[in-house]
Amino acid sequence: MDIFIIGLVVVALMVFVSTKIKKSAARAFESEIIEKDEFRIVKPEGLMSPLDENSKYPFEARSREYGEKISRNVWQAHAFLTVDKGLNFKAECEKARQTAGKILSEKIFNETEGEKICLIESEKIENEVPMIEFRKIIESRKQQKTYDLQISVLRSFREVYIHKINEMTNSFRLK
Repeated sequence: MDIFIIGLVVVALMVFVSTKIKKSAARAFESEIIEKDEFRIVKPEGLMSPLDENSKYPFEARSREYGEKISRNVWQAHAFLTVDKGLNFKAECEKARQTAGKILSEKIFNETEGEKICLIESEKIENEVPMIEFRKIIESRKQQKTYDLQISVLRSFREVYIHKINEMTNSFRLK
């Protein structure tokens, strides 16, 4: 009888811990505002920011799911931010154009608050996998830095993620 009671307690404890872990994992994929010293961005629902303190990116997010068949080792969507010290707007925009396969759209804006913004959408093949890449490059005279938000999505999942991509791109602002 004692073994039965101990067994019930252990099973109840395992169910409790399992529920907590599942809830915690689900929260990782909820929408969240990421606020850092220099920028603010909304991480949309369905994407997760990896918990890596040694990450080379000030912001990174990726989908839960991978692609299919040839793209089975590639995230359906992946976003990351790089920061360059210095005002390298033209160079960063040119680098984005050079690495893009086919440019689908490009817009350049001169903001009034000492910022220039370049938005590029392109289509390219990486390791035989068709990708769509969205970039938002911002030059900040105030911070004397250039920021490059890159969002890649498997071409076959573009429509699934387009609203999340727009949410991230539109919410990305410098302080």
